[in-house]
Amino acid sequence: MSMPIKLLFTSLLVFFLTSEINAQNFYKERIPRPYTVSLYGGPASMYTDNGGPYRDLNFPIFGSFALAGEKKITSRVNFRATLGYQHVSSNKEYNANQAFQWGEDNKAYAFQGDAFYIDFSPVFYFIPYPSHVMRPRVNGYAGIGLGYLVLPGQQAFATKDPNGDPKLSVIDITNSTIYLPIRLGGSMAFGSNWDIGFEGSLFASFSDELDGNAGTNQTNDLFMQANFFVKHYISPFPFWKK
Repeated sequence: MSMPIKLLFTSLLVFFLTSEINAQNFYKERIPRPYTVSLYGGPASMYTDNGGPYRDLNFPIFGSFALAGEKKITSRVNFRATLGYQHVSSNKEYNANQAFQWGEDNKAYAFQGDAFYIDFSPVFYFIPYPSHVMRPRVNGYAGIGLGYLVLPGQQAFATKDPNGDPKLSVIDITNSTIYLPIRLGGSMAFGSNWDIGFEGSLFASFSDELDGNAGTNQTNDLFMQANFFVKHYISPFPFWKK
């Protein structure tokens, strides 16, 4: 076989192999991916009776993390399940002067704990899209649902004994509540099967007792989160074979 024929044969072989790989990749990318898995993380806080001077922005900020899965229902609506964690605490220094006054009413002057939560909600996208292949480059969404939260932690009380001497006590307690998760976010397509974005969340709890101090302000305890996230689109199960 002469050299020109070898070169022609090699070129044709490379062309057909490349075309086959591209066709397979194209077919793979066109497979519907109605499911997504997302990982969230960012700063978070809690609005409580003994949390701190919120108007002065002097309140504790910790981290929150969450894992969520979504299923596409319509071109505009997804159904979402979220499992997450948030550390919470009061501003102990700010409440020091009020500690004994609160103690007389059996109200905690400080608390800390770890909130574990799960919630379910519909998610409404601002720009509808029929599949991940046809999703817009940038999109926004909002959602509200129903969740359940458990908060094991410690609460601190300041009282005085019969002689007038200060007495501090710390108790271990686990509280729980139903809450309404309210979310607003935006995402940007990053490749064919990935999104990145930002989401703000407000958890409106049905309890004012999570911090051990009820009635000091006029609202139930609230959780606030500002999370960055990465989202991956996956195909119907078994997705690992696609």
